[in-house]
Amino acid sequence: MKRNKYLYKNPITGDGWQAFSQVSFDLSALDIGPHAKALISEMNAAIKSGLPIVVIILAATIVDVLSNEDNVVQGYQDNASGIGMDWLTAAERRQLDWLRGLRNRLIHYEGVIAGMGGTDFDQELLRKDANKALLAISPLLSGLEHF
Repeated sequence: MKRNKYLYKNPITGDGWQAFSQVSFDLSALDIGPHAKALISEMNAAIKSGLPIVVIILAATIVDVLSNEDNVVQGYQDNASGIGMDWLTAAERRQLDWLRGLRNRLIHYEGVIAGMGGTDFDQELLRKDANKALLAISPLLSGLEHF
């Protein structure tokens, strides 16, 4: 079986990757629960492997988990209703809404969408969307850093 030339050779790169890698470099510095940490670890593997659809789906899933996951710190539950996102700007929240919409279009088939046609152009479009997804979740993660 012939593999797509973009897979496993070209990691996702760009401004979004740079912002995400700065904030996710040390997961112990983030005030997040174990579920979110596991997903971010998988996200790093997907980025390195050049899997844009996986990156987009995981990015939206991480936002959902952070919105609902109870943080467990030193044996007690902190923030029992998930995190708030009140430090995000309106533009940053719109980017998270865009991300959720893109993820839903990818996984809930309602017809072919841009990026899913299988051409080199479609692959490049998905890579750009994956980079944009990383850029969208980076402000959320940076607001959860321990200092």
